[in-house]
Amino acid sequence: MLKRVITFAAVLLAAQIGLTVFVHLRSGSGLNAAPPDALFLSFDPAKVTTVVISAGDGKTLTIEKNGAAWLMREAQSAPAESGQVEDLLRKAAAAKQGLAVAATKEAARRFKTAEDQFERHVVFKAGNAAAADFYLGGVAGFRQSYARAAGRDEVFSIPLSGYETEADPDKWLDKSLGRLKRDELAKITLADIVLVRQDKDWKLEGGEADPAKLAKALDQLTGLNVLAVLDPAKAAPLFQQAPTLQFTATKNGGETVAFALAKQDDHYVLKLSSSALHFKIGSWQAEELLKLKRAELLTKAAAP
Repeated sequence: MLKRVITFAAVLLAAQIGLTVFVHLRSGSGLNAAPPDALFLSFDPAKVTTVVISAGDGKTLTIEKNGAAWLMREAQSAPAESGQVEDLLRKAAAAKQGLAVAATKEAARRFKTAEDQFERHVVFKAGNAAAADFYLGGVAGFRQSYARAAGRDEVFSIPLSGYETEADPDKWLDKSLGRLKRDELAKITLADIVLVRQDKDWKLEGGEADPAKLAKALDQLTGLNVLAVLDPAKAAPLFQQAPTLQFTATKNGGETVAFALAKQDDHYVLKLSSSALHFKIGSWQAEELLKLKRAELLTKAAAP
């Protein structure tokens, strides 16, 4: 019994010594004394009007709020995916800092969160003022990165990844810019294929279409995904001659949007009459549209 008491007392004493050393080291090294569930940043996502992301390789992306839209300055003011931007703001605002893993300038460089050595430097602005300013470094775990707030020495691990803070505009581009909402359309015309909407149903004008083939054609015509915004100096000359393919979509109010596609290298360029931008789309999407023929849509009974 006495031996058990002595052993317990020795373990307790060792734990007390360890805790004292730990607290002393943390206070002496400048590591944070804030509770582990404290927020890493303090800002209101709803007030942010500009997101600036700088990558360690020198690339910078500026995403600015314009009404309900987010536009990318370095990509000819092309729209970013609003939900993606707002997700980043929400995640950054909710990130808990946990316990600091380091608190020296040497450690900041080691974790790649220093001012002159980082993976990402992210600034959220409210108007002209910085609402949040921080550096992301190396991977700290699954969807976790080492991070340091500007003006502080402590390095933490937070639930944000480099993948979520790319400085490449193509990673943020609203890929739906080439899509059409069918309930807003009255007609789609591609060469001699004229598809018209009657109430909720679509019909092939002047013929009886195979339902499955008609549905697939509608998917292809209304579901174009854009992949990137292209340099107009290189893309615009492609449309000085007849495009490879073109079709028009007429909206319920009579407004018409023209789609033109031209081949460039290993992909196709999409130009919309409703936008000054030139978009890259996948070759497979363009080639599927090129295969569309009126005769192929007709039912066997209606085919000539």
